[in-house]
Amino acid sequence: MNSLPAWTLVPAASDDLARITDLKDQVMRADLERLGRWDPDRSRRRVADAFSTRWTSVLLVEGAFAGSVTVRPDGRGGRHLELFYLAPHLQGRGLGTAVLRRLLADADAAREPVRLTVLRGSAARRFYERHGFTVVDEDPVDVHLYRPAPGPGPATTPDRARTRLQEQSDLWSTGAATGRTVIDAACEALVAGLDGPALRELAACSYGEAFTDLDDLLPPALAEQGLVFHPHGSRSADGAALRALAARFLDGKMTARELTRLVHQCFGHELDEADPLSCLDDEYDILAYGPRSREEVDADVLAEARRLVGAP
Repeated sequence: MNSLPAWTLVPAASDDLARITDLKDQVMRADLERLGRWDPDRSRRRVADAFSTRWTSVLLVEGAFAGSVTVRPDGRGGRHLELFYLAPHLQGRGLGTAVLRRLLADADAAREPVRLTVLRGSAARRFYERHGFTVVDEDPVDVHLYRPAPGPGPATTPDRARTRLQEQSDLWSTGAATGRTVIDAACEALVAGLDGPALRELAACSYGEAFTDLDDLLPPALAEQGLVFHPHGSRSADGAALRALAARFLDGKMTARELTRLVHQCFGHELDEADPLSCLDDEYDILAYGPRSREEVDADVLAEARRLVGAP
């Protein structure tokens, strides 16, 4: 049996991006080709989009580069794990398990769930399922997995629970959140001490019923708590959701690129308030060819998010 080599995780530096990109090509290409999804340019762009000197760590084995992992806030009160790559010559020695256990221990200590995505048919799915992840969704290419937080989370104040319920409702009304997150927010509100017959009925709604029932259950539950319901797809919902997304970015729960991508997906260039962020998302796509740096575009995203929420 191979002994576990000495290893450590250190914050990534900007010049680690090229090494991580090359490593992804080594370890992911076969699965991507199997699915007919291998595209070198797209693969490099995805690594660049997920890479962050704030959230990405480099794995060193006896001082040498051996892998990478990114763990960032997922925008839903948990953590998202990606760019978890291990050099081929070190696989099968328990190193990946040791690193994952360290990451999960950190998440458990913070009482935060963890989400990740693997390719359909990949052996990585079984690896993560052995560590407590379960499949929550899948499509012809990707399988999405989830590992819940251990036990009850830290106490949530009524005001914080009320804010989260309003935020998730706003995001749901414009398609930027699922009915599941709204129901979860209602459950959290009850645990935090908020109450009322309409709120209890909303919290009791099953995930399967959310798609058809939220339009009826949500307005009275929000009104009961002094909150505002924005009809699904309305202009007021779009504006409220846009401000909620900007606030989440300013709270450090998503990156600048994640904010622009989500805004672009939800609103395109049709909503005047969202157009500046959608245009900045286009700028991210041409960074390799345009005159501006990522830092300059990031700064513009920060300024626009502050403008949207009225922050200094």
